[in-house]
Amino acid sequence: MPKHKVQRVQILLEPRQQAYLARVSKKSGRSISALLRELVDEKMNASSDASLMRAARELQGIYQTDNELNAFSSLDAADWEDRSE
Repeated sequence: MPKHKVQRVQILLEPRQQAYLARVSKKSGRSISALLRELVDEKMNASSDASLMRAARELQGIYQTDNELNAFSSLDAADWEDRSE
């Protein structure tokens, strides 16, 4: 059982989907619930990664043409050291 809180849900699957999950469950030794949670997590991560990639592509042109955004790129790492000592 997962370490975090889970909720019971009821879903309707096509017979081929149920058969697939049953085969993978048996082969992997994991429950169908665990497999479905993993698939949902993978989809969520892929969606998040795709959103970040789209945003990066949109900003890429701005960063390449706007010199003010790149003005601090030549700072030395020593400039970021904690000087509170």
